[in-house]
Amino acid sequence: MDKWTKYLQLLGLSDTESKIYLEVLKMGPSPVQEIANKIGLSRVSVYSLIESLTKLGLMTSVEKGKKQLYTAEPPERIISLAENKVNNLKASIQEIKSSIQELKLVQSGDKPVVKMYEGIEAFAAIQEDVLGTKIDQMCEFGNLDDVDVLYLYEDLEPFYKKLAKTKFERKLIFYTNTKKPRTSEGNKKIKYLDNTKEFHGDIFFYGNTVWLSGFKGKQITVMIKSKEIKDTLQAAFDIIWKNLK
Repeated sequence: MDKWTKYLQLLGLSDTESKIYLEVLKMGPSPVQEIANKIGLSRVSVYSLIESLTKLGLMTSVEKGKKQLYTAEPPERIISLAENKVNNLKASIQEIKSSIQELKLVQSGDKPVVKMYEGIEAFAAIQEDVLGTKIDQMCEFGNLDDVDVLYLYEDLEPFYKKLAKTKFERKLIFYTNTKKPRTSEGNKKIKYLDNTKEFHGDIFFYGNTVWLSGFKGKQITVMIKSKEIKDTLQAAFDIIWKNLK
């Protein structure tokens, strides 16, 4: 009977459900206590399992005098159950096929991960992500004057020191009307924009991650994880970098 236990399990029955059906099929109509004794389970457990088998169409109850007996439906019901399973599965396959594009859109790498931050909480998030990501190069394009207004150097210094110890290349393009920091320092290289229309924001990117910040009014920062978007910005940045002194 082992193969029938296997067949029934393939149709979704548990090991115990399969055992009850096959035992009652051999026993014929039986009271729940006899079934419980045969299987080695409590009456409560057997009642619950019989109810489950009844819903599947594999068992039913009959009355004999004042006794309530339970009987297994003919084996042909197994074929009906299998056919219903197959038909339901075919219908599900068609539904899956028609909806698969929806699932593909949320697949990692196909749909960008987007998060928004307000105020200086973005800086903490940037630090955590940069220092926890293995990258080869980090680029930034922004208004240095705005950064200096928003953040005290003492707050930025610990992060800058950690960046200086990293091995990845850092390229920065800044707009500024004030004193310009050194253009080369360790793994950091800076170029400056001349005769450029004033703007108030910052673009910071590395790996597959882009941070976009607006500095007018309350700082709003959007983080996007998307290889395609980062590669697009990288291409534009490289062109600007090449044409700056």
